Amino acid sequence: MNLTAEIKLGAFVLFTALSFAFLILTFGEVPFLKPETKSYVVYFKDVGGLSKGAEVRVSGIRAGKVEDITLEDSRVKVVFNVEKGIKLFRDASASIGTLGLMGDKYLAIKPGSPQAGELPAGSEIRTSEGVADTDRLIRELTRTAEGFKLVAENLNKILEENRRNLRETLENLNALTASLKRMAEENQENLKTTLAQMAQLTENLNRTLPEAVASIDRLADDLSGIAEENREDIRILVANLKNISQELRGNLPQLVENMNALSKNLNEVVKENREDLRKTIRNLSEMTTRLKKSSDKLDSILAKIESGKGTLGKLVTDEELYNSVSKGAKLFGEAGDVITKTKVFVGFGGEVYTGGDSKGYMSLRIEPDKRTYYLLEIVGDSRGRVYTEQIVGDNEIVKKEFKPEFTLQIAKKFFVGENAYFAVRAGLKESTGGVGFDFSPSERVKLYSDIWDTGRKDRPGEKGLNPNLQIGLQLRIKGPLYTRFGGDDLLNEKLRGAFVGAGLEFSEEYLKYLLGGMGLPFP
Repeated sequence: MNLTAEIKLGAFVLFTALSFAFLILTFGEVPFLKPETKSYVVYFKDVGGLSKGAEVRVSGIRAGKVEDITLEDSRVKVVFNVEKGIKLFRDASASIGTLGLMGDKYLAIKPGSPQAGELPAGSEIRTSEGVADTDRLIRELTRTAEGFKLVAENLNKILEENRRNLRETLENLNALTASLKRMAEENQENLKTTLAQMAQLTENLNRTLPEAVASIDRLADDLSGIAEENREDIRILVANLKNISQELRGNLPQLVENMNALSKNLNEVVKENREDLRKTIRNLSEMTTRLKKSSDKLDSILAKIESGKGTLGKLVTDEELYNSVSKGAKLFGEAGDVITKTKVFVGFGGEVYTGGDSKGYMSLRIEPDKRTYYLLEIVGDSRGRVYTEQIVGDNEIVKKEFKPEFTLQIAKKFFVGENAYFAVRAGLKESTGGVGFDFSPSERVKLYSDIWDTGRKDRPGEKGLNPNLQIGLQLRIKGPLYTRFGGDDLLNEKLRGAFVGAGLEFSEEYLKYLLGGMGLPFP
């Protein structure tokens, strides 16, 4: 059988069509027409039904397919490809979308921003979002619908049970509406006046409110600044309030119980002494009457004094006497201010010198103002007043004479900072003339020096001695306790030595507190 050219051409076309159909059904697309792609990886906790071969859409455009889905540990690894010409960047993200409410799942890719740089092929997309579970959504919607149904049934039941009450409520509302309408008609003029006043008030508020708001803003800024500056103090205050609250929480029941017991005891006392209380009230009434009579008499006397009658009236109305009394009161007031501002410090201490000698002293320092103070000291020195006495021949006996010595000096301070100052002292120093200099960079440290005893009365038998120069450093350790050390008699080589000592100096407030704690009747 000879085949015609038409039959052969038709058979070739049919074979070619069947081959293309087979390729499309097998691979989903023509392999040699498939564009070049590149693969990426992304991990999800749950893919929600995403299957191998699902679409991949980049910014909503179909761009590739899911190549493989595997489970690694507790995560799902999804390998997908996109066309080679599509760029994904390092901040790209992936999510799983749904075509319609119940449609197929697809992989949605957001490419990211070019500023982050291009993501190399085969890399992992770090950001992924889970898929919405439709079944769970339907279950939640079903529970919500059942809840609405239950609410509707309960509301219907409530309406059925309270139908009569609702009808009465509506009738009452109608009556109330009618009454309000009648009141509005009767008070129409008053309502107009009220509305006019409200309009005027609104106008005043519009005019003054911006200024008030600005003032409030400034106040808020000031309060914010104060809170910022005192943040630590506020934290301490809150902590203290918290501690007080906790203490009250523990002690409040006992306090309430004590108050109840006190109330009960007072009630019993009142019952037992009811007659005495009545007598007391009658006595108070009589006393009030007498006080009223005395007040009337006092008013009469004061009227005579104001008119200038009698000796007292002449004294009161005398202008010269008034001026004298005013001057005296002013002087007493100024003296009171000085006394109030004056600070008093009391101290005592001791020092040990090279060679075993020692010195003890008691001091009183009075500061009438910040720049001046007076220093009084009573000193006992074991070195005493040294002199020699010749007995027989060339034998000499060294003797010492011990007497209390006094220091009385006035000092002037010159401040070089908030607490740093330089001071100059002059007056008696251990019963001889002397001067001193102090430098204090802070309240805890003081460098001092003294030079005194130009005639060396403590050693009259030795000639050619220089004055006594002492330089020391005083350190305040804690509270009134301090220590001092330095060099003594530095201008005389054979008498030169060192000393160390300690002492206490109490302020007036500290003494009041200390003596008050001892139970002494101190003001």
